[in-house]
Amino acid sequence: MRSALYLVIGIIIGAGAATLTGQQRDIVSLNHVAIAVADFDGASAFYSDVMGFPRAFVFREADGSPYLAYFQVNRNTFVELMPVTPQRPAGFVHFGLEVDNVDAVANRLRARGVKVGDPSVSARTKSRIAVAHAPDGTTIELMEFGPDSLHRKVMNDWKR
Repeated sequence: MRSALYLVIGIIIGAGAATLTGQQRDIVSLNHVAIAVADFDGASAFYSDVMGFPRAFVFREADGSPYLAYFQVNRNTFVELMPVTPQRPAGFVHFGLEVDNVDAVANRLRARGVKVGDPSVSARTKSRIAVAHAPDGTTIELMEFGPDSLHRKVMNDWKR
């Protein structure tokens, strides 16, 4: 978990440095950090009841088992919980970045040698997402939030 914290701090520092040096600012902000948990209901209660983060949205599988949940830290930042699976061990899973134009960011990163999948629309959230991989294997979601995306609606409805 400490490495995820260092990663997030590095991204924030890097984003600030890019602003100071005039580099392209097509990455808007850190949107979420996703973690896999063995006790989904217990972790959900912790983030909502103990930490005080409102549940922004929750998705369940057809059989009622948990798929994922978003907890809103502030207007634009979330913790995403996912259950542990045989393919997804407990701990850090990925982080998501809000971008202005997912196609442009994906193309820019590909031109710099980053492995990036093709953008697609999430059936559940209606956000456009492309998945990129850092050289160390860290998964990064590049997310464009149109007016119909669930993320955008939740962010726009934020009331402290």
